[in-house]
Amino acid sequence: MGWLENFGRVIRAQFNGLVSESEDPEKILEQAVAEMEQELIKMRTALAEAIATQKRTERQIHQHQKIAQDWHDRAQMAVSKGNDDLAKEALVKWQTYRTNISPFQAQLEQQRGIIGKLKEDLFRLEQKYTEAKAKKSLYVARLRSAAASQRLQELVGDINAG
Repeated sequence: MGWLENFGRVIRAQFNGLVSESEDPEKILEQAVAEMEQELIKMRTALAEAIATQKRTERQIHQHQKIAQDWHDRAQMAVSKGNDDLAKEALVKWQTYRTNISPFQAQLEQQRGIIGKLKEDLFRLEQKYTEAKAKKSLYVARLRSAAASQRLQELVGDINAG
């Protein structure tokens, strides 16, 4: 009967070896953490691009405001010099630039909302990443402990059988 137990133990060991070779839990955990890290990099890149777009929009608004102010100043200068036709032209240009600012401001508000959402999502993902790294370390330690315990039991079983 002892040889049947040994034979069963050998079969189980071979089966466990095949399973552990094909699906190494440590490698799977490493891969999952690496994928989360890649997602973090993508999120940070998207946030940086959104902030850069916001800054460009702010610069465009500022530029249009400055040009509009220049045309307003020109209109005032034309009125003070008594040139009403030139003042009217300057006021038309001033109004055009003032009107062009509105779409930029709407776009800026939309971008601020997107950036706020991206920051929240990035914060949550960073928290999950930190948790995953901690859990990975815990699971790897448990896995190694279980593997050592299994080897110890196999050795004790071999000693008892022998």
